Amino acid sequence: MIVSESIARDCLRLIVWYPLRWIILLVPVSWGVTILRLLGDIHYELSRKKRAQLTENYMRLNPNTDPNQYLNLHSSEFKRTNHVIREYFRNHYIDHLMIFIFPKMGRREIEKYIEFEGLKHLDQALATNRGVILVHGHFGPVHLPLVCLSRIGYPLMQIGMPSDEGLSRIGKIVAFRLRMKYEAQLSADIIHARSFLRPVILWLKQNGIVMITGDGSGAADRVGRYEPFCFLDHRVLFPLGPALLSRKTGSALLPLFIVPGKKKMYRIVIEPPINENGDNANNNVIVQKFIRRLEDYVRRWPGYMHFLDRFEVGRLIENENNHGS
Repeated sequence: MIVSESIARDCLRLIVWYPLRWIILLVPVSWGVTILRLLGDIHYELSRKKRAQLTENYMRLNPNTDPNQYLNLHSSEFKRTNHVIREYFRNHYIDHLMIFIFPKMGRREIEKYIEFEGLKHLDQALATNRGVILVHGHFGPVHLPLVCLSRIGYPLMQIGMPSDEGLSRIGKIVAFRLRMKYEAQLSADIIHARSFLRPVILWLKQNGIVMITGDGSGAADRVGRYEPFCFLDHRVLFPLGPALLSRKTGSALLPLFIVPGKKKMYRIVIEPPINENGDNANNNVIVQKFIRRLEDYVRRWPGYMHFLDRFEVGRLIENENNHGS
């Protein structure tokens, strides 16, 4: 979610990264997530303008939404749309601040709060001894699979692009500095996308697992090759990097998604490879397969996507996808 820098945001940062962070570190995991959801609820209630923008964008992306029904405050359409927007605010805070909870996510907590679906696909791919690339979108709490899979014994590495560009002074010396400190404590290495990627290649050759985003970095700069694809009826630039890395290493490319759990808090879904049957020779085919899967998940859980506020009229994601939230 795009949030403008301001004195008010800096004040909120100081509250979040000091007293609130300490509280979340003390309480159980479920209470911590509840607190983060509550932050989203507060933002939802106080941000009428932002809420209206997100509602308009959601209705634009969802052709099944009836604007006339939405105007009826008691209609199911109104309630469903508002639920999606509220969930969008909640997911923003959980995604950004769940790093406070990760130090407490051991095997016991993972077993208690996290469901896994498709681990057999990961194990089958690892059995080929050529490494695995888990490609995911900016959807749900994106660092959760990295933490959970690595702590139950899978050898993981992530390609990321942390950046403090555009942040205020408080944002840089408080939020970004402390975030990097917490990320350094994760049980998996995070390799900067602009760094020399030889360690990534070696990791895959040693049958390691690499997580990488399939819809761009979400940062101010793009790294590598991008090409336009149709995503939710919008022309969007998507990176070819995951497909190119798979082709270079021969590693299986498995889509990964985080969705609400059926009986627990979250479910981590790992799908079968999308670079089978010779498709690894055609990068665009691989990217299109990932996009179709991402679209399916966005349609089912629209509140979990990260970039809803970028679908403005005359404002394509390909021009806006490079602004961090």
